[in-house]
Amino acid sequence: MPSVKTKSEERVKLVENIFLLAEGNEIKIFTKDLKIRDFLVADPYKIVLDFKRTRSFATKTVDLKKNPFVLATLGEHKDFYRIAILLDGHYRYDLQTFEGGYSIKLK
Repeated sequence: MPSVKTKSEERVKLVENIFLLAEGNEIKIFTKDLKIRDFLVADPYKIVLDFKRTRSFATKTVDLKKNPFVLATLGEHKDFYRIAILLDGHYRYDLQTFEGGYSIKLK
């Protein structure tokens, strides 16, 4: 009998209280922190989100292995932290909030 993963088991932990969940063309960022800004970087193609910093942590990169989402990097800056999500191609995106975080859907 195949094992069934629950959504919590598929979440990728970046640091305490910051998780990612990629399914199909959507990735969810679970955080209670306030998003300051979001934008695209063209080379390499990635979505960048900056959040108000409430803590300190080391830079961390995780392999998402869920095309079109390749890698996610969490990095600390002076007044904010950044999550950069590397994509496997060129996309537009729609960013929505939900209770518990943010959802990015690729178009």
